[in-house]
Amino acid sequence: MSAVDGPSGQVSIPALATGSGLPRTPPRPIVTLKTSEGSDELLIRCAKTFSQHQTTATPIAPRISRTRLDPQVPEQKNILSVELGPPIELSEKAGRSFASSLYPHLATNEKIDEFLDSADVYQKNRWALPLPHKKLKENDLYQPLVTLLNAIIQYFRQSGDSLGTREVIDTSKQNFSHKEPVPTANMSRPDISVKAEGPSFQLPPAPKQVGYSNIIAFFEVKLSKGWSPKEELLQMAIYVRQLFIQQPNRRFVRALVITECNFRLFHFDRSGVQFTQPIGLHGAKGCRIFIRLVLGLSLYEADAGLDTTIQWEIVNGVKVSGTLTANCAPEKDKKEECTTITYDLASIEPVVLCYNIRGRGIVCWTVVDPDSGKTLLVRDVWRSADRLSEDIFLGRARTISGMVTMISYECSRERTKDFRDFIASSLHESFRDRIATRLIVDTDGRSIKNFKSVMELLCALRDAIAAHKELYMKKTLHRDITLDNILLGKPGAVKGERGMLMGLDLAIFLKRNVLEACKDWKTTTGIYQSAIVLENGRLRYPIAHDHMDDLESFCYVLTQIIYTYDPTGDERSPFNLLIEWELKDNSNEADSKVSYLSRDVVEVESGVEEIWPQSCTHLLIEFKGFLKEIHQEKRRLANLAPDARKAALKKLVRKADEHYKFVLGIFDKAIEKVESGTDGIAQPYEPDLDAESSSIEDMSSSPGRFVQAEPDESPFDADSEEPPFHAGSEDSPFDADADEAHADPGTLDENLPVAEVAPEGTRNFYKRLREASPDGQPVAKRGPQAAVTEAAPQAQAPRSRRRRKAKSRGRR
Repeated sequence: MSAVDGPSGQVSIPALATGSGLPRTPPRPIVTLKTSEGSDELLIRCAKTFSQHQTTATPIAPRISRTRLDPQVPEQKNILSVELGPPIELSEKAGRSFASSLYPHLATNEKIDEFLDSADVYQKNRWALPLPHKKLKENDLYQPLVTLLNAIIQYFRQSGDSLGTREVIDTSKQNFSHKEPVPTANMSRPDISVKAEGPSFQLPPAPKQVGYSNIIAFFEVKLSKGWSPKEELLQMAIYVRQLFIQQPNRRFVRALVITECNFRLFHFDRSGVQFTQPIGLHGAKGCRIFIRLVLGLSLYEADAGLDTTIQWEIVNGVKVSGTLTANCAPEKDKKEECTTITYDLASIEPVVLCYNIRGRGIVCWTVVDPDSGKTLLVRDVWRSADRLSEDIFLGRARTISGMVTMISYECSRERTKDFRDFIASSLHESFRDRIATRLIVDTDGRSIKNFKSVMELLCALRDAIAAHKELYMKKTLHRDITLDNILLGKPGAVKGERGMLMGLDLAIFLKRNVLEACKDWKTTTGIYQSAIVLENGRLRYPIAHDHMDDLESFCYVLTQIIYTYDPTGDERSPFNLLIEWELKDNSNEADSKVSYLSRDVVEVESGVEEIWPQSCTHLLIEFKGFLKEIHQEKRRLANLAPDARKAALKKLVRKADEHYKFVLGIFDKAIEKVESGTDGIAQPYEPDLDAESSSIEDMSSSPGRFVQAEPDESPFDADSEEPPFHAGSEDSPFDADADEAHADPGTLDENLPVAEVAPEGTRNFYKRLREASPDGQPVAKRGPQAAVTEAAPQAQAPRSRRRRKAKSRGRR
């Protein structure tokens, strides 16, 4: 909305339309096309802006640190405050107009007047609620409101309707269980709830009879004085978040805060939250608005904010099967009208679930094609209105092996601005419109986390990276590499299709106007973000997200799998490092990832070396070593003004083909090792205690040894197409001291054999293998290991002898 400055610099919101032209609750769904309307014009505009003009990075969603993966209510409020951003508080006139525009079809003025004249809950021009007085307590309002709300619902329900139970109950003392990505005992208690039956609701786990999974609405109760609407907003956001999670077909949630004198309407959707000023509860006009809102929130699923294209069959209160209905456009150049197809759900629950309120709200379902019987994947996303539609990118990628194939796409099912009855000339300045889309792709939706062998894992990840490369060569950058966006190929798939890449709703063309894309947060998952992207908030000159950041995201996918699963795909307890990344804010997570990349090891305490074969541990270490140097150079460039770094950054980005070649090469080498039958768990290293003193000095470190990796074609080789980088040269993108850091003769173990020297010009990456502790020192107390070197220093005297000599010199 174009805000208008009010008195004292305050922002007032223009009133919405009134009279006969009042905006109505939008119908569902809107016309659907396979390709987005106006996509050609959008592509032309994007193509006119060359990628060199991208001088800044799209901001990522802010995040604050947490103390646990399932934050308790006080901490969750702080998280939601950051996630939702500044709420939109409508002016008195705009708020009344918004509230009065909703649900006029549910009750006419005449019907409402008849009810008020005959109802026991409305006498002498006011509801049968306690009058305001000093000793009035909040819980004094609970039972009168329960009676009042039940009377409204029962009077206006149409006789013979197909609705199930709609019962208003006092839930102020009933604990509703929460659902989180991890097991949790968290609970909360809305004051009043409307228990519902129907194709979107099921009973909570026994023995409870009411919970977030089977309420259609809730109401909060307050006294007219002594409460802050913003504080109450955060309390309600706790309940709203659980409704979105436990009712995965939710589009929006509306709720009322009711006092003895007035009420406020709160509206939550994927764009955030807005609320009204207090509206009088007892007057004739206020009564009509209040009754229609109660009916709209409590009766029909679509009016209450549920997506009725996804429905379940309920038996004894439990979902046993379900259907999903999609609009399918005809093939290009054909004149047939859009058809509607109803698919059976292959799984009752979504395979991907969103745990946020604001954002893309990604929910994925598996369905069964009614004609072929194949399992397909349905991806529901709320994309930002200022981003290109996903089908545009999928259309460009249709010839790429390893990219999912689009079957149908609904590009504009509905918009959040329509939920709020905004018109184009009255959008609030902080509001960002989001558009509901539905994509159906030809894949069974098995995430890479469902792998069953090392070979299946490595091949799937390798082919997904290859697809990413081909996508980049078509001048498209993915920008959202996550565990759920990498899928396993179909059984028996050929090379190139053993892993599939999806999720292009955050993709960009390399030639696009970055300023337009910076209007809204890029709400991707932090654990997969590259360190430099996470650091953007504190960098002076942030660097735009590029292919190197996506390659780093692939590394974190591999990291998550190796540290969370065993080689057969069975899940283990997550390693502390990954939990820390989930809990930290963006800045601290970035620091942790920089430290992680700089360690040429696998974490000893994780137990990874004891269960994962060398092909995987060596691969991970080499991958990290490659990314470490990339990050070092990008971090240096981030301190330079865009004009000063332009040439160096351009040179770095133009090495994309070499970067992909190196990464795919280390994956191919790992796959070959598995195929050869020589792969296995590293054997403990047993030093020869009888041998003469080695040329490598003893040291106190963690149980392990470094072995030089087999030389690969590195993107930093002297034989690459670009001129080699020389230490100290002005255009060197990497630290000139990087090689020397691995060759300090004062920190090496004299019991380790000297590794073969790598060919000149080959970048040295070091791998860590597990060995027994020679001195019995506990693992946790042993420090980082040093690398072997080309030349070995002379053996030094034992430490005890050195100390005696030092004391002797001191006495002299």
